[in-house]
Amino acid sequence: MLVTLITFISIFILLYLTEKRRFLNAVALGLIGVYIIRAFIIHYPLLLPNDQGIVSEMGIFIMLGSFPSIMFILSIAMFFNSKVLLEKEGRKVRNLMLAILGLSFVIMMIWYVFVIFIQIENVLWHILFFYAFLIFGYTMFLYTSVLAYAVLYHFTPIRYEPNYIIALGSGIISDRVPPLLASRLNEAVKQYKKYGERPFIIVSGGQGTDEKVSEARAMKTYLLDVHDIPANKILMEDQSTNTEENMIFTKNIMDQHAQGEKYRSIFVTNNFHVFRASLYAKKAKLDAEGVGSKTAFYYVPNAFTREFIGLLEMNKWAHITVFLIITLFIGLLLRAYV
Repeated sequence: MLVTLITFISIFILLYLTEKRRFLNAVALGLIGVYIIRAFIIHYPLLLPNDQGIVSEMGIFIMLGSFPSIMFILSIAMFFNSKVLLEKEGRKVRNLMLAILGLSFVIMMIWYVFVIFIQIENVLWHILFFYAFLIFGYTMFLYTSVLAYAVLYHFTPIRYEPNYIIALGSGIISDRVPPLLASRLNEAVKQYKKYGERPFIIVSGGQGTDEKVSEARAMKTYLLDVHDIPANKILMEDQSTNTEENMIFTKNIMDQHAQGEKYRSIFVTNNFHVFRASLYAKKAKLDAEGVGSKTAFYYVPNAFTREFIGLLEMNKWAHITVFLIITLFIGLLLRAYV
């Protein structure tokens, strides 16, 4: 068993060292976690008290009772966080993502209690619950794996000096920089001073329909007025409409500005957005690692949930394939037992 764990860890380290900006890294880290939990359950004496591997009554009670309890606590926390977010950030659908996730927790909890504790004998209900549990479990496995890896990536130090610091846009209010975007720009300035004010700062973001100027223009004005950054140290990319275009268009600007010389860069965004932005940087063949700026704690859970949905969309065909395999498996069970 130890050999297997060492093998999993070695594979993860190899993946991590060869390329940090990879969704597969998060999956590999998650598998290590699952294997450790599995080993703990198997060897914990309360659950497996003898050599025959018979689960004790106390172990059964803990396993059956802990699932709905944990689901209930998490769902309450999610609803509470969404309430705070709606009060502070406004009544928008995007601020309800965590509440929707919490609702799915409640549905699974009620279904679990209904099937397990009420002792429903209809095998169809058990198979349908098993199907929902597999889909839910797979999604939660990815969610926790991505969360763990995103934290690891966020705190991984950058061991090179960049020639360019890319500040990613996030929307402005008319022509003003809101607090969320200001935190990115403040971090970009912090990095600029960390490297002796040698790198160029590239502000990246186009103009929305409700914005008087481009995000890049508002960001440049903020850097000039608030931080007194020299104008010749600021480059603008003002055509992009999303993170993927941020990376592609900014790379073109750096290629032209560097005039054929090799360069390296970092990008700055909010901490919850760093990992997904790094995948877009890799997709754009941009040699850049991410730095996360501070974000209000109440904002992070919901924002990260939106990021997770975006990550699923980036790898949608792989996940669709998994869902189809699960569905096929359940179809075989239904054919055999119903």
